[in-house]
Amino acid sequence: MSGLSQAYLGRQPIVGREGELLGYELLYRARATDDHACFDNEHSASLHVLSTLLHDLGAPQVLAGRQAFINVGAESLRDAGALVLLNPRRTVLELSHAMEPDADLLERIRMLRELGFGLAVPAAPPLESLAPWLPLATHLKVDLQKVPDGVLDVFVPALRYGDHILVAEKVETAAQARRCLELGFHAMQGWHLGRPEVMGSVRLGVGHGVVRRALMQLAAGATPAELEATFKLDAALCWRLLRYTAASNFGMMIPVDSLAHALELVGTRRLGRWLQLLLNTVEEPSPAASTLMRAAVFRGRMLEMVGAEYFDGTDGDNLFLVGALSMLPAMLMQPMTAAISSLALPEPVADALTMRQGRFGPLLDLAEALESGTPERVEALCDTLTISSRTLARAHRSAQAAVQEAALA
Repeated sequence: MSGLSQAYLGRQPIVGREGELLGYELLYRARATDDHACFDNEHSASLHVLSTLLHDLGAPQVLAGRQAFINVGAESLRDAGALVLLNPRRTVLELSHAMEPDADLLERIRMLRELGFGLAVPAAPPLESLAPWLPLATHLKVDLQKVPDGVLDVFVPALRYGDHILVAEKVETAAQARRCLELGFHAMQGWHLGRPEVMGSVRLGVGHGVVRRALMQLAAGATPAELEATFKLDAALCWRLLRYTAASNFGMMIPVDSLAHALELVGTRRLGRWLQLLLNTVEEPSPAASTLMRAAVFRGRMLEMVGAEYFDGTDGDNLFLVGALSMLPAMLMQPMTAAISSLALPEPVADALTMRQGRFGPLLDLAEALESGTPERVEALCDTLTISSRTLARAHRSAQAAVQEAALA
């Protein structure tokens, strides 16, 4: 499919004294070939990193259960709505540079620390300049390129009087690594220990009109059923929600029974922040991608309505997911097993998508037969499933209406 958008993220390992992997510093990357961050607006770059981690690559795939070190500036700390989408127990907020510790900023950081976030502060002489940050910091990062070699012998021991984790960065040689161990650093980061790796993924666009409608519904106190109906107008939005929900514990997959269950797990307040981040960072789909999105919504609604006479409750919701997610290989340009690997889908949904088996598999076969124009196959499946032509016609009209509503959103 032409017009695919890509999302990129850099990650550099942070290792302990024995060489064990402790976490990754996540870095802004605009292209796969970038070897350094290049951006005009620090806050926008931070939002890009968060969005790519949460919406595109997925935290479990990027972090593999390790800690995330995420660079933030004063604006990101003051406007922390996106930050709280992260798992605080596995996230260290890293001050991207020295900044003025005014009372408002310190209070914001104190609130984030109370939520469980770690805080990494850049440490450089004089020691007195660190005083406002030390009560809040969990990590102190020393840039070896900014602290003269002769000063390290005095400066680093002075930092060790607290219970902070000392991290040496820009460790470029084996000799520097040995020196850091001798000085008592707890962790190290630098090209000698691992160069930044650029990770990439297809970025599925979302319909901004659908996202705005969901945000307005949240503000107006819409019911869960109303929100679910809006999400079902955008297959990519459903996929992103399921992925975020499953990965919200950074590596511990949470079983998600249905789209309604995903909305319940996220909660209205966090859902609003998640949608706002999407709106600010993810573009609308290209024309080619939009065609696939419409086909996914059509197939999802078609299956949901066909199955309405045979299934109810969660099963009906899951039939929509079977239909909508069945288009993922075309949308993501990857096999189905890879496309749903980051989703904690119910077993009947996964079986239908990957093997065309289980109680939903034959219905997905029917939808594909209808689209491919094979009347003999359609008739045989309808006979097997005892589905009437009237049911098919009603489901077809409902699916067309859903596509039209999505286009007008």
